[in-house]
Amino acid sequence: MKKYIVLALFPILLSCKKEKTTSVSTEATVQKKDRVTIVEPEYKLDERTVFGVYQLTKKDMAICIPVQFGDSDDPLSKKYENFLVKDSIPWIYRKDMKDYKYYDTISVGPLYYNKRFEDTFKKNMKDSYFVYGTKSFQKCTIKRVVFQSTECGNDYIAYILNVDKNLIGNPVIASEKEIPLKYGNNYSEINKSIKKSAAKESTENNYGFGNYNPIVYGNYKNLYFTYYDDFKWYDKKSGSNCQFPERAIFELDDKGKVKLLWSSEMDLLGLPCL
Repeated sequence: MKKYIVLALFPILLSCKKEKTTSVSTEATVQKKDRVTIVEPEYKLDERTVFGVYQLTKKDMAICIPVQFGDSDDPLSKKYENFLVKDSIPWIYRKDMKDYKYYDTISVGPLYYNKRFEDTFKKNMKDSYFVYGTKSFQKCTIKRVVFQSTECGNDYIAYILNVDKNLIGNPVIASEKEIPLKYGNNYSEINKSIKKSAAKESTENNYGFGNYNPIVYGNYKNLYFTYYDDFKWYDKKSGSNCQFPERAIFELDDKGKVKLLWSSEMDLLGLPCL
């Protein structure tokens, strides 16, 4: 009787052993396949889809796009000029403000809000952007459109974003496309190379206090993303010496040669008046 039991169980044990072997083999194949199919995301810089982001008030961070009267080569500047001239630019000529309101007057420059202006210029932008800060990134939406207009002409349109500084740090750029940006802290030598290459053309060095010092906060392959900013100039009482905050993307080739691919800059001094 015992012999029959052993013989009856033997095929079952053999079958279990085969199933176990087959299962391990399949899992190993899947793991191997996973390792092979991991590919680094591809990204190609398109200068038209990247924008500088700046802190304008204690609570407002925005995509800021410079616009200028008389710049017929820039469609956005032309559209901006036509819109304001039609309304006689009341804050410049001390006229009735009509449906314009002061959005902020205590920070670095007066910001204005107008519902018609917002509706008109919001059409130029996407509904949401990937916003990259000094620590991380998040997807944000535009919640308000305001603008700065001065007698010096250092105007800009500000697309205020719902940025969480606690999550991403100080915001620096916004992109229509997600950038597979690698955040690092070992860029000291690259910082030196970029500063040496870009210092001569720096507006801060040529017209400001000469403190230009671009900081690399991340990279994608041989593209290096930088900012020059103390992140406190929005507060008039901060004692900031930063007059031309900047964001830039540089390319470094195999020989270490630096090439500027894209940049965004704010004019806090009012160069047209100098």
